[in-house]
Amino acid sequence: MKVQNKTSKFYIPQFKLDSGELLENVEIAYTTYGTLSEKGDNAVLIFHALTGSHMLAGNYSQEENPKIPWNDELEIGWWDEFVGVSKLIDTEKYFVVCANYLGGCYGTTGPNSIDNKTGLEYGENFPNISFKDIEISQKQLLDELGVKSLKAVIGPSIGGLMALEFSLLYPDFVENLISISSGYKLSTIQLLHNLEQAYVLNLAKGSPDRRDEYLSLARMIAHKTYISLELLASRAKGESKYGEDIINGFLSTSQESYMMHQGEKFIERFTHESYNSIIKGWQNFSIDVEKIERLKDIKVLVVSVDSDVCFYPEEQLEFIKLLEANQINVTHKTISSTKGHDCFLLEPDLFEKKLGKFI
Repeated sequence: MKVQNKTSKFYIPQFKLDSGELLENVEIAYTTYGTLSEKGDNAVLIFHALTGSHMLAGNYSQEENPKIPWNDELEIGWWDEFVGVSKLIDTEKYFVVCANYLGGCYGTTGPNSIDNKTGLEYGENFPNISFKDIEISQKQLLDELGVKSLKAVIGPSIGGLMALEFSLLYPDFVENLISISSGYKLSTIQLLHNLEQAYVLNLAKGSPDRRDEYLSLARMIAHKTYISLELLASRAKGESKYGEDIINGFLSTSQESYMMHQGEKFIERFTHESYNSIIKGWQNFSIDVEKIERLKDIKVLVVSVDSDVCFYPEEQLEFIKLLEANQINVTHKTISSTKGHDCFLLEPDLFEKKLGKFI
């Protein structure tokens, strides 16, 4: 049975950002699945990954979404195999909510939105967005929907960072926290990867006609951490489809061709400005570890993937030690996979036993 989704917009007339700036006429694009209980206590909030969207499950078309960047990767929700009737997150049992982030490019107010004061796109004038801004805006959305408490807040990748901070902001609102392939802080390698991408994107200011190339390169810098080298080698088969005239002396192998192709596909479905905005929010993410004790009444599940090289399993172990030191009720599960960080997108069957009995 196909999952039934409802795509909507939530409007905030004026939103005070973490920076102190005011953002006016804010739009939040979101989807809901299932039915909210009369008590408003069966909701599940899902935070998406860096370049994900509110299009969580179900089918979508460019005709229905003419104002957002698009390619065929968006035609099926990014967690379609996880969310739906009788699926891991059962929409006959739960009211599931997923919203696109502030700063995003899939219908939520971001750098490519029109600034009503100027009549032009915000562009580089779009204010800095923190993860806390995203979390608070989504709490306002839940309030508007009539959600009184969350059965669970779930986040894979950077969504796990937001799920954690959301729980710290609203501990009495959350029953369960599920963090997948994530952690509680930025690692050194993440800081450096984000810096490299920001530096590449910044180069586009002096070469506006090459913006797509810079965005493609930024994506390639990140993408190699999303899949394992074993998976990359298995996917990269055959000869390179690129000629030597592109980069002389390179692009002769299938691995190089695969990575170039990933960059080229990405620029079809994301924007330079939103990518920079969300990476900047990630780079400045930080929680006060002394406030971890606020999770004392929340059950926490931390899921690791043994081949993950974006959020290494060691990062989850450090997170668990922090939780245990504060006497938080935490369960740790490790998934064995060859698919690396993107396992949470590709292998729902491996998560069935890990998550199925937790919520």
